[in-house]
Amino acid sequence: MKTILITTGIVTLAVAGLTRTAAAQDAAGDGVTQLESIVVTTPLRRETSLERSTSSVTIVTEEEIRRSAASDLTALLRGYPGVTITSNGGMGADSTVSLRGTTPVQTLVLVNGVRASSATAGTVNLSAIPLASIERIEIAKGGHSAQYGADAIGGIINIVTRQGGACADGSMRCGTATIGILHPWGGYASGNVQGQSEDGVDYSAGAQLFGTEGYDFTLPSTYGHEPDKDGFRRGSFTASLSKDFDWGRLYADGHYARGRNQYDRQPANAVDTDNFSGRLGARIDHSDSWSSTVEIMSALDYSANFGPGVTGDTFDTVRYGLLASTRKTIETDEAKHTLVGGVEAYRDTVGGSSVSNVGYATTERDLAAVFGQYSFEYEGLTVDSGLRYDHDEQFGGATTYNIGASYEWAEGLVTRASYATGFRAPTFNDLYYPDPYLSGNPDLRPERSRSYEVGLNWRFTDETSLDMAVYHTRVKDQINWAPVDPANTFGAWHPDNVENVQITGFEATLMHRFDAEWSGNLGIDIREPLNKSPGTHGKYVSYSERFKGTVGLAYKPTADLEFSAAVLYGGSRYADAANTRKLPHYVTADFTALYALDGQSQFKLSVANILDEQYQTKEGYRAPGRTVDFSFTRSF
Repeated sequence: MKTILITTGIVTLAVAGLTRTAAAQDAAGDGVTQLESIVVTTPLRRETSLERSTSSVTIVTEEEIRRSAASDLTALLRGYPGVTITSNGGMGADSTVSLRGTTPVQTLVLVNGVRASSATAGTVNLSAIPLASIERIEIAKGGHSAQYGADAIGGIINIVTRQGGACADGSMRCGTATIGILHPWGGYASGNVQGQSEDGVDYSAGAQLFGTEGYDFTLPSTYGHEPDKDGFRRGSFTASLSKDFDWGRLYADGHYARGRNQYDRQPANAVDTDNFSGRLGARIDHSDSWSSTVEIMSALDYSANFGPGVTGDTFDTVRYGLLASTRKTIETDEAKHTLVGGVEAYRDTVGGSSVSNVGYATTERDLAAVFGQYSFEYEGLTVDSGLRYDHDEQFGGATTYNIGASYEWAEGLVTRASYATGFRAPTFNDLYYPDPYLSGNPDLRPERSRSYEVGLNWRFTDETSLDMAVYHTRVKDQINWAPVDPANTFGAWHPDNVENVQITGFEATLMHRFDAEWSGNLGIDIREPLNKSPGTHGKYVSYSERFKGTVGLAYKPTADLEFSAAVLYGGSRYADAANTRKLPHYVTADFTALYALDGQSQFKLSVANILDEQYQTKEGYRAPGRTVDFSFTRSF
């Protein structure tokens, strides 16, 4: 905690000189631009202003994705403060994402607002979502169970796919086609069309094929190691439709992907996956200040393991549900009051050979919830609050709440503070997996959390901005899978509510445009994730990042040519709860060059991990080395 507070002061002082420089440029009248307000939907489950948000929110734009050297979603997300990626290898490998030092199952991942996680594992197949299908990503950090229910202890990552509508140049229809090659050898092709019909229907449809021969993901000492290349193939399709009426709006969107990836563990050493998420919704505008929304949604996660002449385990999970809410805005004098009420219900079902053969005690569960929100805005003050009750037929009820406030002290200077409670329900595997070596525990209790943060967003000038936050999270009854006999890690494992975790952290992002050609950013992420359970003596939580620093620089010498570079320093991680094994720190550097041949054609060359750093985010599994990506995109 002392280190975090000292670093907070250093960062604040370090930007002072940069601030004075930017202010001098602003005073001289150099290129002042009026910035548009950014609207986000994830934190409060409705449209709100990013500048007045009472919690920390990061937006990953389509332009950032275009400039990035990342070839997949995991490589893209790892560079943002607060985000931790743990991967069992390269593209297509089992990878997880978590926020602010929490576990992957304590981070809620959505696709267009729909829960995308598996009901058995509790995590999301990140390799099923290609970058080509993404319009933006909203990362809302901190507890948000009062809005979304279970699993949002560390925060929410909402991946918004392309939603269609009129094109950026004002035309009624447009499209893109991209073809690229990768080293380690592979390639991809994607296409997307979007537009608006004569009768006002917004549409978008896109598809991608991707494949790579990969590399040997595991070290020779890793259990199940096979000295071969672990390849990956994926096909995906994304679509959306919407139309505005006098009474409101109808909308629908969906994303489907089918993939195959290889891994090291005989006899079954490959897996086929199918993933889908979709929704159909209607917004009814009762008046200018009152609207209601109804959505039906569904998600599936199928996996089938196999090998040469071998059929392995299959896991099939399906989720379908309903959301209904109403929102009323009341304005009194200079104040604005927003009231939201709603209900949500969904059912999780599990199937497949692994479920039927070993006999889960139950293969489905229902959840129902009721929630309410109240927001207040007056001059520079914004207050957000929420209350939600969830009832799960397996473990009973949980009540969560949050309250937050932000205040604009001067133009461009906003401080914020928030407090939230949260919970996570055990997964089906946590509760019922009856394998002799991985036996579930039907007596598990939900994990519960309390978290708070204090933050600042300061736009010194139109060229320079700083966002920073200090946060603290406590998780009680955290579920931990551990060996029944600690002396024998290869024996039977069992989950239990044995961990009490305390996480204190600091995040900061500084962005500055030096002139019309040069811009840069700095990011810092420091945290202290401690296990406070009896007998642990304050050990660090395994696989939780404790430090990450990023530096980015962009240069655009002409309208047709631009370059960008990014350097990431990842601190060491402990690979076990006893803190006896440590993964070393690492440094990676990425480079991207974009060249517009004409108004419709663009070449892209990117090199990720250009120095070919050898490192691990999961013990025994090699992270990707140098990866070269060359592509051509044609707009029409």
